[in-house]
Amino acid sequence: MRRILLALLVAIPSVASAGFPFEATLEEMATSADHVLIGRVTGVDMIDGDGNQVTDPEARTGPGENNQIRLRIAVDVVIASNAQVVPSALFVPLASHLHYSLGQIREAHAAESEQRLLLLKGERFEGIKPGVFMRSLDDTSEVMRLRGCGSAESRPN
Repeated sequence: MRRILLALLVAIPSVASAGFPFEATLEEMATSADHVLIGRVTGVDMIDGDGNQVTDPEARTGPGENNQIRLRIAVDVVIASNAQVVPSALFVPLASHLHYSLGQIREAHAAESEQRLLLLKGERFEGIKPGVFMRSLDDTSEVMRLRGCGSAESRPN
């Protein structure tokens, strides 16, 4: 029994430090981003696997479910983007493998949020990893440094 406990105690630190597959460092986010924006969460919606709106607050995401919760983001400022045009409103998906209900996420984002730094990739403006895309505005200068830019050249959207 002691050997089993000792083996577990030795193994736990290596497993704990492995990290989660849906985490990203600021450096990873900054260097992977195609779009660096400032925006606010203004709403939440859910779509099913066919792209149809789901309105049931009890509808869930997670393994075995085909639903996706998205945050509606109002884009206030474009700091950097490789897109010709950045939409004024984006629907950014959250990680669909996590167990959430539409009502739970709507409640969490019931009030319009403060401005956040958004680091997104691709033509569909998705998170660097599923659901990983928002940072504090305090990180803006560090993000621009990591991207090799001297300072942020922003434009209103």
